[in-house]
Amino acid sequence: MTDSTPRVVVITGAASGIGYATAELFRDLGDTVFGLDINPTVPDGVTYVECNVGSKAAVDAAIEVCAAGGRIDVLANVAGIVQFGRIETVTEDEWDRVHAVDLKGPFFLIQAALPHIRAAKGNIVNVSSVAGNAPQPYATAYAAAKGGLTQFTKALALELSPEGIRVNVICPGTVDTPIVEQVFHKLTDDLNTRVADRLMMMLPGGAIKPSEIGETIVWLASPAARMITGAVIAHDGGMSG
Repeated sequence: MTDSTPRVVVITGAASGIGYATAELFRDLGDTVFGLDINPTVPDGVTYVECNVGSKAAVDAAIEVCAAGGRIDVLANVAGIVQFGRIETVTEDEWDRVHAVDLKGPFFLIQAALPHIRAAKGNIVNVSSVAGNAPQPYATAYAAAKGGLTQFTKALALELSPEGIRVNVICPGTVDTPIVEQVFHKLTDDLNTRVADRLMMMLPGGAIKPSEIGETIVWLASPAARMITGAVIAHDGGMSG
């Protein structure tokens, strides 16, 4: 592959937030970008592929579309859902749904895409959360799933490093997305303002922009990060410090 050859990039959760911004960034680099989501509102110039990442059958079908050319250079597992609530109110269905999207989803995607990533000597970037690294009250299901994703990434990086396949994870703090705004209001209204205030505990400047996380994903997927694998990048404004 020459430097002018467009990469094939697969991004989950590409219809909003971090996934949307990341898809725009790869698109603007001239890459061929597939945006996987249950909603079709991916950026212009990005090929939409409908996919519920919590379903293995859906993931397998989506990857077959993305890898029609025989290769995947970058897989960015961005899709995620958030659950906040007191432990006694968390239902089994809520627990399972969070784990299906936030932990099983990346597992399904990586299993399906790996043969094509091998063909391209590509790499994988997972998006976890500050909640997977630092205690977050009222977020038991979410913290368990994201903590699992972080450790999954580190273990997989060791497994795949002899093949030259890099696997890294980013742990964002509070990012300015619609889902975070919904969570912020829920915490303020239903739980307590102290927890909501913690979500904004970071460096001056307010919430992180989705494009800032996207730029980190692009960098990790680039040759500039060729010796970085198994890294846990705390992109959180100091929340986990």
